[in-house]
This record gives sequence, C-alpha cells and structure tokens, in this order.
Amino acid sequence: LALVHLLRYLRDNTFIGLCFYSDFTTSPVYCLLKKNNLPLESLFFTFSDSSWNDDVDHGRSTGCFLIFYMGGVVDHSSNLPDPVALSSAESEYNQCCVAGMATTHLKMFLNELELKDCNDFSSPVSIFLDNNSAIAIGTSFKDTKHTRHILRRYHYVRENVDAGRFALHWILSAGQLADIGTKPLGGPTLEVLMKYLFVIVPQELVQEG
Repeated sequence: LALVHLLRYLRDNTFIGLCFYSDFTTSPVYCLLKKNNLPLESLFFTFSDSSWNDDVDHGRSTGCFLIFYMGGVVDHSSNLPDPVALSSAESEYNQCCVAGMATTHLKMFLNELELKDCNDFSSPVSIFLDNNSAIAIGTSFKDTKHTRHILRRYHYVRENVDAGRFALHWILSAGQLADIGTKPLGGPTLEVLMKYLFVIVPQELVQEG
C-alpha cells in the first residue's frame, strides 16, 4: 500500500523540483530566515523537528531534519530515533543529535569539495529548532532530574555546541520546515511549507516516462 501511495505521488507531482540559487538572497528559505530574524550569513544550515510519542506500538517519536545549501535541500530524513522520549523536549533533542551527525558529515564533505581542511568549522553551522527546552538541554552541561537519564551519545549535540561547530537557534513552529516529515499535515499548512522547499518546474522541462 505504501508503494502505491509513493508511485501515485511521483506520478501526480512531476512538476515539483528542487532549486539551488547562485544568489542566496533570492531563495524562499532566505526570506523565511529573514522574516524570523535568524542568521543569514551561512549558505549551509539545518532544520530539525520531532513529534512526541506518536508511535502507538513502541512509544517512539517521529523526527525529521532538512539540510540546506545554496537555498535548496541537499539531505533529509524522516525517522524514528531508538530511545523512547519522556517529554517533547527530549524527543526534539534526540532528533537534533541525528540531525547534527548528518550535518557534520555533509559539512566535512563540503569542506573537501572546497579544498579546505575537512574539520574546518571556523563558523558554527546553524541548526533551527522550535523547542526552547531542547535548545537549553543542548547548550547547557547541567543535568537535572528530567535530563540525567538521556543517553550520553545524544549529548553529541552539547559537545559540538561547546566546540563551536553547531549553533542552536529557535524558530517559530510556523516556520519549522522539518515539521513536514514528522506527521501528516493539513493541506493549507503543507502547501505553505512546500513553497519553501520546492519550485514548480515548467511543463516543457518535465521529462515524460
């Protein structure tokens, strides 16, 4: 059944494509960041989001990340991180770790393409979250009774924030593009988010078959 839905989607949406911008300031995602007063200096950044406890069988939370470069998506994932989160903040933080590992990998790859040291994180990569509590967990080395149970591997986020590789920024839920991969969205909300992710490809450029 899932395969049928996938094939139907591909058939009905051949006019949707990705676009990368030589002038980043002309991209829709630039306008989104500017509207929310978020950092605009870097062409490489990540959105990370998570639902909470939506897997009725195992109690896990669906997470999603979107990694952007030059105004277009270069990597994404919708996934179920292993630990069962005991709060929405914990589920967001767990997903931020997954997003951070993917971001690090792509940043190192990008450095190699630009003939830089692959470990060059001279400026931190922005990761946008819509949960202030998750940001607080990731930027503080203080554990509380609500966070000390979190697996140490997920404090990869803390370590990279402390090392200056990541910078966590809060964004309004209405502008959280990664929300698209965490749950089924209503038509109007989905349409708004898709405008920041995709472009309409002219019919004459759509390949048939």
